Amino acid sequence: MHLHRHRIRVLSVNAFLRVLNLFAAWLPVQAISEPLSFGDVMELPIAEVAQTQDYGSSPQNTVVNIRGSDSSRGVVTLIHGGCWSNAYDRNHALPMAEALSTMGYDVWVPEYRRVGDEGGGWPGSLEDIIAAVEFVTDKTGQQPILVGHSAGGHLALRAAQTGLAIDGVVGLAPITDLVSYGAESGSCQSMVAPFMGDDTYSPDENYRDASVNLNAITVPVAVVIGDEDPIVGASQVAVFDSGQVIKVKGAGHFDVIHPKTEAFSAMLAALEAMKERGH
Repeated sequence: MHLHRHRIRVLSVNAFLRVLNLFAAWLPVQAISEPLSFGDVMELPIAEVAQTQDYGSSPQNTVVNIRGSDSSRGVVTLIHGGCWSNAYDRNHALPMAEALSTMGYDVWVPEYRRVGDEGGGWPGSLEDIIAAVEFVTDKTGQQPILVGHSAGGHLALRAAQTGLAIDGVVGLAPITDLVSYGAESGSCQSMVAPFMGDDTYSPDENYRDASVNLNAITVPVAVVIGDEDPIVGASQVAVFDSGQVIKVKGAGHFDVIHPKTEAFSAMLAALEAMKERGH
């Protein structure tokens, strides 16, 4: 698909801050200590998971819709992370989805083929995200905002390069550069090669194509990341303009998806600023 190269639209820091206090007031309890672990997120209760809907032919091609009594704030497609690995499914993102639904968003959470699934990895994982978003748009009649965490942030941003009909992307500690990320040490970093279909890490033009190219994105983009994130470092978001990035002091990798943190409040503010700006 031809990629149109335009300058990316910027959401200012001031736009985040104007609505930060509004959403902070909605949090059920006072923000808890940061940074948090994956286990902290998995301990969050899930009220009830709606029935899945199929958006494709693979067993992983399903989507859950979590819709509150008032969904006037618009449609969000929430793309979970987990190092592109099928060891991590969408369950850890459902508490976040429920929190967003109580705040007036119509939330859709797709599952997608990942490393370990037939057809998962590059480009199958991206193809699934595109298909899921098109399914959501067809079902709702609205262009969603994509919210993606970690590897899900990578897929959300990469999907935005294809001309997909969306109203913006909020990346939460997104991985952006597979060449540099795969060269780092760490369990998530070691998944770059399998994601790209390599036995060993051998970066080439395919790695660069799979990485995020901001010049090919024409919708608004915002990024939220903790300054104590041990999994996705500041170098992965250095490509963004300073006005697009909110760095949350003391927050780790999972604070941005935990509904009782200051980092989550920053995510909500970014989402609201994007919704108000429109596309």
